[in-house]
Amino acid sequence: MIEQHKPNTPVSQLRPIELPPEQPIDVGRYANALRRSKLLIAAIVIAVTVIVLLMSLALPKTYSAHATILFDESQSLATSTGTADAERQLATIQKLLVTRDVLARSARRLPGETVASLGGKISASVDPTANIVTITADASTPKRAAQIANVVAASFLARERAAELAGIRSAEARLQASITKLKGTPGSKAQIALIRERLSELSLSEATAGSELQLADAAVPPTRADSPRPVRNAAFAFVAALFVAMLVALGRERIAPRISDSRELERLTGYPILTEIPKTRHHFRDPKAALHEREAYDALGAVVAAQLPPRRQHILMLTSPEADKAKARVTAGLSRALAQAGETALVVDADLRRPALEQLFGMEPAPGLSEILVAARQGDSDTAGEMIVEPPTSASPRRTGSLAVLGAGEAASAALVTPDALGVLFAELAQSGFTCVIFNGPPFVGYPESRSWARHADAVIVVSRPDHLHPSDAIELRNQLDLVDTPVLGHVVLDGD
Repeated sequence: MIEQHKPNTPVSQLRPIELPPEQPIDVGRYANALRRSKLLIAAIVIAVTVIVLLMSLALPKTYSAHATILFDESQSLATSTGTADAERQLATIQKLLVTRDVLARSARRLPGETVASLGGKISASVDPTANIVTITADASTPKRAAQIANVVAASFLARERAAELAGIRSAEARLQASITKLKGTPGSKAQIALIRERLSELSLSEATAGSELQLADAAVPPTRADSPRPVRNAAFAFVAALFVAMLVALGRERIAPRISDSRELERLTGYPILTEIPKTRHHFRDPKAALHEREAYDALGAVVAAQLPPRRQHILMLTSPEADKAKARVTAGLSRALAQAGETALVVDADLRRPALEQLFGMEPAPGLSEILVAARQGDSDTAGEMIVEPPTSASPRRTGSLAVLGAGEAASAALVTPDALGVLFAELAQSGFTCVIFNGPPFVGYPESRSWARHADAVIVVSRPDHLHPSDAIELRNQLDLVDTPVLGHVVLDGD
């Protein structure tokens, strides 16, 4: 009796491994990557196409001339006239055309040519269906190409005729020797008669020697160069460069991906899209584009005004994930829109590392925010308050808007941003007559002073270019904004469609 022991630990059962579902290809992301890289693609395509075109134009021209030889099977002395035998003979002719003997005969009739030089200029091809051999000659001029092709064809035909005649005469000599040997021998008359009959046939063959090969078509000077062909080469280069440039753009997207669109930016940061500012290039040529931009800023001003709580004075800060000159443009556009909507607005250039508002408004450099901060750091609040220009008094009984600009100043430096200086500045702004103060703040990621400005603002607006942002940059922006209690109204997307 065999004793069986039951295992103490249960054995796990094998289960089939379920493969993860295939991820769908994000066609939109790759399409956006190609759109973002359109300048790179255009640069690669244009550069490669122009280089190939210039190289093609600079290369020496080569002309090709063609002479054709007809192989007549009916005149061949071969015992077999089958198709396979004819193809073998054509292949033999093709090889013989470029042998050293034929090239040497041709070089003697072509001044300036040698066997080596002709070897690089002559080629032969066969058309078995038509029993035609084509001789192709390349040269720097049309006339020279035709001359080389015709001379090589003539030399080959002369060589073949001479070889066939030599064979016939050798056979005749052997038959004559046989007749001389048979004379005087008994019973030789019949043999001699047969030999003389064979000699007659060879005489006829001698008259038609070489007739199975004939020059069907002599070469004529070509009308255009065979190479280079600049237009064709440029077209091929354009297609190849376009393919390579698209691969480069898609590869760059794989290595350093960018946010594909506004929806992804909203998803990564958790902040809504307030508006999209369209492209604004060449406004002096396209008044319609300028109108669309003004409408976008008016819409942004209305959205901002609707989201702010009712107060005597509102302080807004515009920032961006990274350094971007367009942030100042959006700040200027929003401040104009708020002023036109009736706000008594003051726009302040607080991006002391890269001041830009004075240039946008066409102002000359003058004392501004940096000088106010210097006075505030020294405890001179009176001087700081006097440098804040009050809004002009309106003569109209109806409430109208106005816009004042406070530049970065002549001694702009981020080191001036300290808690004490900002406390004095915002205290003086609170006592001013401005109903809305808009700050062109520094970028929020990598610039510590941006959080100091944000803590004194009522709301923050982020100016973003999704196609310039890595997904990790958007997440870092959200994490940095979470460290500040100031509410974030949302994103203003630049260069939206």
